[in-house]
Amino acid sequence: MFDPHAKVIIDSWASLMVLMGKFHASDDPAVAVGEAVGEAVDEAVDEAVDEFASKVRRFDPIRLIEVARLAFLPLVPAGMIPVTADSSAAPLELLALTALVPPQEAADVTASPQGPVAEQEMSHFVSTAREEIDKLLHLAQLRSFAAADPTDKLALVSLLVQGGEVWMRNSSYPEMVETTNRALLDGDPEVRAALVAELGFDASDALAVLDACHELQVVSMNHRIDAMRDSVSEAMASTETGRADDGVMDLARSSLMTMFEPEAVEATVAIEDVVRHTGIAEDKVKAVIERFRLDLAGATPAEVVDAFTAGQNPLRTQPLIVTTDERLMLPHPGLHVFAVRENLEEHLKTSAAWNKYAKHRGDLLEVRTRDALGRVLPGARYRDGFEYYVPANATETANADPAKYTKRVEGDHLVLIDDVAIVVEDKAVAFSALSRGGKKTRIRNDLTGIVTKAAEQAGRIRDGIEQDGGLRIEDEGWVDLSHIREIHTIAVSLDDISPVLTATAELVRAELLSADNIPWTVSLHDLELITELVDRPSEFLLYLRRRRNPNVTLMFSAPDELDLFLHFFEAGLWVEPDPAQVRTAFPFIPEPSPAELRRYRSQKPAIVTSRTDALDQWFHTKHEAGPEAASALKPHMAATPTASLVDELQERNVTGWLSIGATLLSGAHTTQHKFARYGAELLNNPLPNGQGRSITIPITASADPAEGWLFVWATRPAGEEPAAAQQRVMDYVRAKKHQLNLPRGVVFLYDEPTGDLRDILYDGHIGPLDASVTATVRTLRPASDLQRTLHPNAKHPARNTGKAKSKQKRPKRKR
Repeated sequence: MFDPHAKVIIDSWASLMVLMGKFHASDDPAVAVGEAVGEAVDEAVDEAVDEFASKVRRFDPIRLIEVARLAFLPLVPAGMIPVTADSSAAPLELLALTALVPPQEAADVTASPQGPVAEQEMSHFVSTAREEIDKLLHLAQLRSFAAADPTDKLALVSLLVQGGEVWMRNSSYPEMVETTNRALLDGDPEVRAALVAELGFDASDALAVLDACHELQVVSMNHRIDAMRDSVSEAMASTETGRADDGVMDLARSSLMTMFEPEAVEATVAIEDVVRHTGIAEDKVKAVIERFRLDLAGATPAEVVDAFTAGQNPLRTQPLIVTTDERLMLPHPGLHVFAVRENLEEHLKTSAAWNKYAKHRGDLLEVRTRDALGRVLPGARYRDGFEYYVPANATETANADPAKYTKRVEGDHLVLIDDVAIVVEDKAVAFSALSRGGKKTRIRNDLTGIVTKAAEQAGRIRDGIEQDGGLRIEDEGWVDLSHIREIHTIAVSLDDISPVLTATAELVRAELLSADNIPWTVSLHDLELITELVDRPSEFLLYLRRRRNPNVTLMFSAPDELDLFLHFFEAGLWVEPDPAQVRTAFPFIPEPSPAELRRYRSQKPAIVTSRTDALDQWFHTKHEAGPEAASALKPHMAATPTASLVDELQERNVTGWLSIGATLLSGAHTTQHKFARYGAELLNNPLPNGQGRSITIPITASADPAEGWLFVWATRPAGEEPAAAQQRVMDYVRAKKHQLNLPRGVVFLYDEPTGDLRDILYDGHIGPLDASVTATVRTLRPASDLQRTLHPNAKHPARNTGKAKSKQKRPKRKR
């Protein structure tokens, strides 16, 4: 299937390759970047900026921006969502900034020697300017590559930050961001009062004024469209009837030009119209305008382009263009929702209300994170904002006696469901403007506060559970967690910094994360949306398993968390483990087959292009109401044969339902089909001697022994009491787990007389076995028998153990 997003990426990289070739004779682009392109690229950027600025200077900046808005931004009828691959705010913003730089010399003020601007001249310029702007942006990108120190472990993280600031807008849906902004800035009465007292308006006022500006610009454009349509229709009608009138034709031509090349007054909004549209007092409206108006006084085109391409976009916090006659324009609607929080937070940092606001940020993040987790982890036990004890020094660590730990620390969320613990740390630390502008020391400081500390704090809880078997929690005492077999850590950020949070491997390389302690780092808005998309809690747990795999972001590159998540929905986000390491973890499995080795070695890193087109449609239509509303379909995980069994696990509230379900979903499609059939195959082929049957499948798809499972399908024959059958299969699974050194197992016990799935029995026991189970171990086939694949319908003579026959297959690999 043709992927337009992939084409954009390919074309972009092709342009970069061509540029690299121009700066060095070498056939190796890496040599061109790594050696001598610095000065040459700097000169090329300066020349490109001067040439572009000289062309832009010919036109009225406001009119030019409006022409570019119509050309660069996708236009669709009201109620429809544009889905495009190549539309980007960056070219429009760079053109606007260059056009708005005040003249620096007297020559700049005079009219161009080419004379007045002709009709359609601006449109023609804009139609060719996109290619020129893209070249300028690629030159700047190449300059960043050339300036990067390959020995600097933070270099790629810095480039990711910079690239995100230049190319990405709205990594979260503006509607979600606006809701958060209102809750943050106006949700606390003291903070809101401080904004009103110190700035003259609150966040809601700012959002209303900026929203009104955009809405009134759209109204004006629609009026121009209507006028053009009416006049052109009249002209066409008069021509068809043979009564063409010069006045009618002139009006049609004029309306057509006004539509695409309007005068500045038609492309802008009057302050009094904003006042009337919002109902907000004029003094408040003017206060908002002053706070958010773009100020490029004293800047040169080169300085503006340098700042923009380094990630220091002045429109990020000041998106409002104010003309000399005090009329208003927004370049596009993707700026102002994000600008409100960043702009007002910069003010609050100088306010006495800052500490109050900082605490409110943290509290809001904790509540919203807890609510999001509640959607996908029903029935879990939550501890939020709790305090617990850890060793205060090396002596306490060596003694390993939790009752004597003296250092009290705080955790944000500990979520427990049967054998699964999910540890979540919330980080409301802001990712600063200096970081967004590429300042490496600040990037490290900010990411340390957001990512590193969250990982350390979550890892501390994980270590306590794994090493001590529980935690000593303030006001609660010792909490025994020795039953936990699976622990996941999550770091939730209030700020959206998707290009960094999705690059786990680079965070490890930059020593911001440790390879043995990798949390899922995710923004609040992405977490909220993902938990809304998930249909089954087991899907969420499986995503945690896959996403926290350190090889995932080595193998899959994506600028956005939602792209990775939707790729998981589509294809599983699966990375083949090293078969040799898997066999080391599970010595009972056979030597890797040539096919397994080939599959592992043939893996190649892939770029996950945008997967959110369908998600965009669903998100923007899900709240529509009325008889004509037609909501788009919500993205779902690809259909899985074990889905009904996963649902039944949850409905029965089986112990371990979450982890068992995620393991069922993790199988390749063909494996899941087998899992779904095993019960029926056993029931349809009972043993003639009246004993029960079974199929035993070790699941060994990881290089970590702790992630192994034993799945058993078994039957209860008509002559066996239900309680005896339960005891028999539980003794068997525990004994087999012990033999294979697997930590968890489950038995699906089917009833031969009724054909029903009678019981689903979980076993997470580790450690010494009691006498009866020890006896069972001695009756088991050797682990080496797992190398022989037996068909599940094969019938074997009964053994004299009184136990169900174990039909064993080659261990299954998860996908």
